[in-house]
Amino acid sequence: MFYVDSQRTVTRRESSLVTHKRTGLEGEFDAWSAVRGQSTVPLNSDSSASISTRPKGSIRKDIITMMFDAMLESIVESWETIPTKGEDSSRFDFATRTTSDTTFMGGKKKKATTKGSKSKRSRSRIEFGMDSIQTVWWAIPDEKAIIKFRNGNFYEGSISSKCMHGEGRFVWSDGTTYLGQFKDNEINGKGVLHWKDDTWYEGEFVGNLRHGNGIYVDSRTQRSYVGGWHCGTKHGDGVIYYSHNFKNSYDGQWIHNERFGYGSREYDESSGYKGDWDRNIRQGKGLMIWPNHDFYRGEWHNGVMSGYGIYIWETSYNNTMSVPSINSFCGTWEKGQRHGYGTLHLGLGLGSHYKGEFNKNKKHGVGKFVTNNGLIIQDKNLFIDDNIAPALETEARYLQQTKRDLSISHEPHKFDICDNNVGLSYHVDQAFKNLDKRDEIRKNIIMEYMENNNIINKELLKIGVNQETSSEEAIRKEKLVTLIMFEETSLRNCLKCYETELLNIYYKYATICNSKEVGFTPILIRLYLWQLYYDCNVHERGLTLIEIDRIYHQNPEWLARSAHNPFEKIYFWQFLHSVISVASRLYAKRVLPGAKPDTIIACALRNFMDNDVIPGTSRQRGHLVNGFGQFVPLRATYDLYRSLGEPHTVRTFLCAVRRSPHFLHHLQPDLVEVPDIYLPLGRNVYIFGDELSFVVDDNELPDIFELPEDIENLKLFNFGNLSSKAIIKIFSRIFPQLCEQNKIMNLDIELSFFEFFQALISCAEESIRVRDEELKYKEMVMYNETIAPPSTPAGHGARSK
Repeated sequence: MFYVDSQRTVTRRESSLVTHKRTGLEGEFDAWSAVRGQSTVPLNSDSSASISTRPKGSIRKDIITMMFDAMLESIVESWETIPTKGEDSSRFDFATRTTSDTTFMGGKKKKATTKGSKSKRSRSRIEFGMDSIQTVWWAIPDEKAIIKFRNGNFYEGSISSKCMHGEGRFVWSDGTTYLGQFKDNEINGKGVLHWKDDTWYEGEFVGNLRHGNGIYVDSRTQRSYVGGWHCGTKHGDGVIYYSHNFKNSYDGQWIHNERFGYGSREYDESSGYKGDWDRNIRQGKGLMIWPNHDFYRGEWHNGVMSGYGIYIWETSYNNTMSVPSINSFCGTWEKGQRHGYGTLHLGLGLGSHYKGEFNKNKKHGVGKFVTNNGLIIQDKNLFIDDNIAPALETEARYLQQTKRDLSISHEPHKFDICDNNVGLSYHVDQAFKNLDKRDEIRKNIIMEYMENNNIINKELLKIGVNQETSSEEAIRKEKLVTLIMFEETSLRNCLKCYETELLNIYYKYATICNSKEVGFTPILIRLYLWQLYYDCNVHERGLTLIEIDRIYHQNPEWLARSAHNPFEKIYFWQFLHSVISVASRLYAKRVLPGAKPDTIIACALRNFMDNDVIPGTSRQRGHLVNGFGQFVPLRATYDLYRSLGEPHTVRTFLCAVRRSPHFLHHLQPDLVEVPDIYLPLGRNVYIFGDELSFVVDDNELPDIFELPEDIENLKLFNFGNLSSKAIIKIFSRIFPQLCEQNKIMNLDIELSFFEFFQALISCAEESIRVRDEELKYKEMVMYNETIAPPSTPAGHGARSK
């Protein structure tokens, strides 16, 4: 005998579907299994069942049902059927009925007959002709029952084919309760599971296991988990709270009950870790904050700091646009200790730091030490086990003084790390180098001519040139040394006179973009120093910020890391050198000073402070300090500036707005109106350490807006509704030397990031104004009103309908 299921397999077994094997029926067997849907043929038999198409895997299910039916008496103590409302409970009695046998035979259609079985159970035999073959089975109707098992368990709910199927409640003998969905005698679907120890789970189940999304709560320990599950274990994204106050938690990725992947672990209100995990261990890159407010961001291995990272002692949540003075180490770590090359900032607010090698948390080997006033001490063995090594063949110098070789000795290096005296000899040397040397050049030309024509002995007296004796040369050199010493002393005294004003100016501009006071010692950055010079009107005196940067950067002992980085820190002693350099460039004399107390540099500094700096700090001009610097993403804007070149010229800026007229095959792209959802609202802040970040208000960054593909290098094409004349006019307000008498003099003036930012915001404001005028003009044209059209560049003018 053979049976046919929906998978079209033929197996020699007993089945409820019985047929005679006939040659040539394989195709008809396929036709059987292709039938879908409920049959409409009524079936008149004692069992009152109906004919329908056998679904996939139904025979296996029938066999399991029969086996389960045979086991019921050994596992079930009582089975009470709950009648459905409005239904005769005596209609079906599945405790005394089994599935009937259905036989298909060839030939003519015969009358259905019924035989009584020895077990007093009804049995039907239905015969169809081969012309109307359909697969049928006895569909056992669903019911609701209360089942008590012999082991003390209890079930109340829906039953299908003698299996728990649908909604129900299962109670174990130990008091554990489940209320939810069942499928084929298994917990499957959504439900709530309560354990006897007052813990519970609500969510999804598959195969009697927590699988999917759900929430687990341990009421005794106040511990809870919300997230993904897999085969009874925490798996996927989820949040676990280890205490009732939600301050001890983990939010991230799981793999089989272990923290694995990226996640955030909060230990208490003031400590936590956010980064990569591997089997409950910090592994990879991550950020850690300790209860004592120490901060580390970098690489981890086996739960400890290993690799490159930055550690900050006693940090605090800044949330301002001022750079704090921090005590930090930035370098390599090994097994939780400083090991290798790194930089240790001492956090005194004036730039003292050590840069060199470390060995097991101690300074050891090659290094360079810089004090608060720029004194540099460096040696191949500067430190030995965290102690200053003897000064053997070591060179120590002040930044602006000439190099002085120290004699070999075994005495340790002696210096005062808090000494605020700044070396000033470099400025005096530069002032003498910039003196007008036309007289000296003329004298050298005459002497060279006389030597070439062998007339120096005869004509020397006639032109009044006398040879300088050795004693006269010594006197002249002594006077020069005295003059240099007097210049340096005068400059130092001048700095002392303006020390209070300079300190106030430094801290004022270090916090210039803040609306509230800060509770720490701030450090100036180059961007705010540019703001100071802009307020001092250095542009009106023909000096650009790029030129100031180059003057400062040309002396390597001033420790400028880059020439034009707007976010580089400028310590107070570096700030003094910058101010003196600008004063010397603007006001220093080009001839030797007269009688004392006349000087070159001190007088220049005094004039610069009185005429420009002190009056300029009372007026804060530009867009940076008027709100835009706080709400426009400075880092992203700096990336845009660098994409045009650092530095770049006014001409480059214009070329980034519009293509040249001779580009006939590439038309100017249309302006793009970016939807508001792509424009995040936020502000620039220093959260931890000295790295500026842009914090979005809703903590979610929008998707990237796709720009047109035809813009190529037109980074500023959205200013295309502005004419070149309008853009040049904006730049002429920044650089007065750009135009004279409405004539363009020089488009190759280089822009710093500050000047670029100032021009960018001004162009944006002007572009919005022009666009509003165009819209107003179009509205007037629609109503046939007479109005002068706005002046816009070709290709972007107002168009009437």
